[in-house]
Amino acid sequence: MSLTSSTAHPKLAPTFVRYSDDLERRDPDEDALIERIVQSLRRNNEWAAEKYKHAIRDAHAKGLGVMRGELAVYPNLPQPYRQGLFAKARTYPVLIRLSSTAGAIRSDQIRGVRGMAIKVIGVSGERIIPDGHSTQDFILVNSDTFPFADVRSYAGKGMRLAKVLARTPDPLLRAACVLARGAARVAAPLHVRLPEGVLLFARPNTHVLGETYHSAAPLRYGDHVAKVCITPLSDSVKALTGQRIPSSAGDDAHRLSVETFFAHSGADYEVRVQLCTDPEKMPIEDATVHWSADESRHVPVARIQIPRQDTSSKALRDYAEDVVSFNSWTGLAAHRPLGSINRLKLRVYNASSEFRHRVNGIDRVEPTAISDIPE
Repeated sequence: MSLTSSTAHPKLAPTFVRYSDDLERRDPDEDALIERIVQSLRRNNEWAAEKYKHAIRDAHAKGLGVMRGELAVYPNLPQPYRQGLFAKARTYPVLIRLSSTAGAIRSDQIRGVRGMAIKVIGVSGERIIPDGHSTQDFILVNSDTFPFADVRSYAGKGMRLAKVLARTPDPLLRAACVLARGAARVAAPLHVRLPEGVLLFARPNTHVLGETYHSAAPLRYGDHVAKVCITPLSDSVKALTGQRIPSSAGDDAHRLSVETFFAHSGADYEVRVQLCTDPEKMPIEDATVHWSADESRHVPVARIQIPRQDTSSKALRDYAEDVVSFNSWTGLAAHRPLGSINRLKLRVYNASSEFRHRVNGIDRVEPTAISDIPE
């Protein structure tokens, strides 16, 4: 298959914002707020470990599928997009984990945000954190914004929602989904914006393989600043976009649908990059703001190809759930996460990983080749 983008490159914007450390603006109380959040999430970790007799992630706890594939950078990209991992046409092995974002093992019938974590293996270059690894992680969700603007917002409303998602029994969350859907139907014709906590439960429960996944918050893109998304490319997964998961499909409907799909078919996704052109309209520190395509289009830079495979392997699932960690701060300095929410994630993800591996007595291992990943 030819490694060219699926669409012609759009006319480039006249200017893209140049990356600078000065683009970030820290709340003077940020470190104290982050520490408070880390301690609160640690209590969720401890509660979950006691409940499940096994430590799990404090977010994206339930895996919905684990796959191997390849990321192929397109040749002849326009100059502003030849940055970091995407500077040269090259193919890398990848490990992909799909998930639900709650910090508990929930029924797949519970509506909410889904995630895609991608670990690119065999990258080289200056690291964000000198960790000796050769991987680049991208953490994505099926929303192009984050529900909370920054650390201060998350320390209030976000922590309350995190506790609800971690500790509320499934039957109550299902009832909340019904109420949220009803509220959304009433609010729509009145053009009333519902709270993010309500919208979270109102969104349809659709096939995870048909979703488009976004970085939501910005990251450095070499000389520039960007958001990244992964969108269905092959007809096999485009056909799943918007496909509802029936309530009769059971508590593991997403995982089973992923296993069934890859037992018979492969999937292609496209990596697209949206460069920042205006830090006022496309802010770094407010993750709730949508970056309009009118300001800067999403330009294809790579293809992810996932071949037909058996995703039901217990060894593979155990590796993704217990051994390896996904963290957007694991990677190249050219793709350093930016903004308040990402600075929060650095501390939170590290604390969660440390707790999980210590309590389970399992060493964290970072793959150096696709052969390190069990089949």
